[in-house]
Amino acid sequence: MKKKTERKPENNHAAPDIIIITGLSGSGMSSATNAFEDLGYFCVDNLPITMLPTFARLVTADRSDKGIERAALVIDIREGSFLADFGEQLAALRAAGLAVYVLFLEASDDVLQHRFSETRRPHPADGGQGLLQAISAERAAMSRVRSLADQIIDTSETLCPT
Repeated sequence: MKKKTERKPENNHAAPDIIIITGLSGSGMSSATNAFEDLGYFCVDNLPITMLPTFARLVTADRSDKGIERAALVIDIREGSFLADFGEQLAALRAAGLAVYVLFLEASDDVLQHRFSETRRPHPADGGQGLLQAISAERAAMSRVRSLADQIIDTSETLCPT
């Protein structure tokens, strides 16, 4: 079994208000999002990081308020240059009193290559240099986000639906 690393959130007694699902393309973020949706989370894929403060105003822990009780957001390489703002935006959400949990999914290069060959979808970071280079570029681009994760899960030995 692959190594899983984990850092505990500050308050692990209450469910987070917002879960940020992030990681490498092909690592299972869509499957994770579907699972959170099945658990009753309001899920948004590819929300621009610059929209996080606006979205956060819709999230409320009070069931009597009109708003979103709990949310799962997918933030990934498709953010492009906005990824540089991830740390600042995450800190702002937490400073506003929201319980935010960052879940980072990854897999080995071989597994990611295999998953992309099965789906025949282009890698979002592939600028014509080939799949392995795109995976490498994405891994480098996502390294700062990975360093801020509360939990990192290697899905290399997990079956992800295609």
